[in-house]
Amino acid sequence: MKIFKVLPLLLCFMLLSCDDVFECMIGRNPSLPNKQFPIGTTEGYYYVDLSAEIKNEPRDNDYDYYFHVEGLPLGMDYFVNYRTISLEGTPEETGVFEITIYLDVDGPFRNNFDDDPDLLCNYSTSKSYTLVIE
Repeated sequence: MKIFKVLPLLLCFMLLSCDDVFECMIGRNPSLPNKQFPIGTTEGYYYVDLSAEIKNEPRDNDYDYYFHVEGLPLGMDYFVNYRTISLEGTPEETGVFEITIYLDVDGPFRNNFDDDPDLLCNYSTSKSYTLVIE
């Protein structure tokens, strides 16, 4: 019975190069952190930041990071400083907001990396966060 569990794995090794299989098993992907946002008010300035990374990639500083945010309340905006995205401003409305942050990476951009063009399994990700404004 165990042979039937091992057979698909062997087939994958035969069809794909070992490097591709191992890289995707390790999971080299862009990642946004799990984070609970603090509660904000319409009477004060709100600020929270998140730092992106590429999991299991020691050279994640050699990539370019591109962010896009949807769902921010009126009065708030986002700013990017390399791998860190900051959500800030004075919210103009109360409520519970579902914020989605989209991340795309490109690269790596460094000498001698051009020989290995397929380093990541995925080059984009997104994550949703809940923002409460009272």
